[in-house]
Amino acid sequence: MKAVIGKSRRIAWHTAFAAVVLLASHAASAQGWTPQRHVGLVVPGGPGGSLDVTARTVHRIWDDLKLLPVTSTIVNKSGGGHLIGYEYVRQHPGDPHYLGLATSVLLSGHIAGYVPFTYTDVTPIAFLVTEYVAYAVRANSPIKTGRDLIEVLRKDPASLSFGMGGTRGGTYHIAAGLPFQSAGVDIKPIKMAFFAGQHATQLLGGHVDVAVGGLANVIPHIESGKLRIIAVSSPKRLEGVLASVPTWEESGFQGAYGSRRSIFAPKGIAAEQVAYWEGVLRKVVESEDFRRTAEKYQWDVTFKGAAETRKFMEQEFVQLKRVMTYLGLAKQ
Repeated sequence: MKAVIGKSRRIAWHTAFAAVVLLASHAASAQGWTPQRHVGLVVPGGPGGSLDVTARTVHRIWDDLKLLPVTSTIVNKSGGGHLIGYEYVRQHPGDPHYLGLATSVLLSGHIAGYVPFTYTDVTPIAFLVTEYVAYAVRANSPIKTGRDLIEVLRKDPASLSFGMGGTRGGTYHIAAGLPFQSAGVDIKPIKMAFFAGQHATQLLGGHVDVAVGGLANVIPHIESGKLRIIAVSSPKRLEGVLASVPTWEESGFQGAYGSRRSIFAPKGIAAEQVAYWEGVLRKVVESEDFRRTAEKYQWDVTFKGAAETRKFMEQEFVQLKRVMTYLGLAKQ
């Protein structure tokens, strides 16, 4: 009789234990996926550039708000016109602990032929901001406006040198080409050098006459009085220290274009993992800290979730291919 009672107790205990495990499993499932180990946010550029500023803002905020249950860090992978950074993320298929910061180069680089993959080969997670492009000169430059710049180039396209904040065929190259093409300037003789985020430094050092790149790199030097912005690529005037700077459209030329900033993961991650990161990034963008930073750097904040981001990239790819073919930058 004792043996029967003991056996009954053991069966009851095992049944209760199994029920607890099952409940715990259901609870974990209801809560969804969370990172299990260290997370890397990969920047396809070096420290200090406008891409790095965006990524470090995102990283700082999710850290301050304690949105991740694990440690995380910024991983700078510059070179190859963003190719090295993008490829580093792609080398970890199915692993949601690797994220990358993408710009329009994920699309334009593929169109130009130097990035062998595009948005369909990764997992878009969220669209964050558009950073418009600054066209800057040193404070003592005789060029005061965008129209002045166009007139100089019309007379002698080879008379000025340009420091571009990206790579050939990238966002800033396209942003420079649009107003020049609109003005009828012969683009071929124009001297352009690409410095991947160091364009403002090159301009300050007197190595180039004009810098074309992200606002985040230039605004501190505008505030110090060392540089002057002569035009911006935004569809309407920006605010703050840039309120007096005309857009290209105001000057009579086509030039509305910006650097898109989005977050992607490797291909093959699960839907619940996409949802987790989408939720984290939404909280980051909706935070007061992000709003203040966006105002400082004049970012145009337009959050899009994973599905919207993918659709946006699909539409942007078609538009970029048309523009780049027109400018002679698309691979034939």
